[in-house]
Amino acid sequence: SERNLELQKKARCFVERPKSVEGISKAVQSRTFYFDPTYVVKEDLKDHQGHVFARKGSKFNPLEIVSLSQNLIFFDGDDQEQKVWVQQRFAKNTDTKPLRLILIKGAPLKLAEALNIPVYFDQGGFLTRKLGIKHVPAVVSQEGLQLKIEEMVLPPSRELKREEVP
Repeated sequence: SERNLELQKKARCFVERPKSVEGISKAVQSRTFYFDPTYVVKEDLKDHQGHVFARKGSKFNPLEIVSLSQNLIFFDGDDQEQKVWVQQRFAKNTDTKPLRLILIKGAPLKLAEALNIPVYFDQGGFLTRKLGIKHVPAVVSQEGLQLKIEEMVLPPSRELKREEVP
């Protein structure tokens, strides 16, 4: 039916070009800050046999158990300068971990095809909001039991001054 074709077209458009994450702009000043993923247990947590394995009020940092397996790069896929920077960084990845590319704007499937690697999308801005990312490109890596977030100005020569946030 015509209604089904319309729904299929809308779904395809959403997959090919998800809604851009609002409130994120291109970095005009570099900023480095940290995110502590420590979680405070809100109520006693029990296993299937009723044994408490985490008491209310106890703290839990997932990075104590599992490390970040990939460094994350958040960027605007519609910004040519950011796309070129990401391609260059990916091609000569000197990080000790592989990179995971995450768009905040753009067409992930088209870009994944062009780069020949998976490209993800921050649906609804969940990750950028959780991590406090306001500007892109931004690189997220693990440093100890925290996540280090670096918002970067492109090209670096355009940098006026660096802001460090403890």
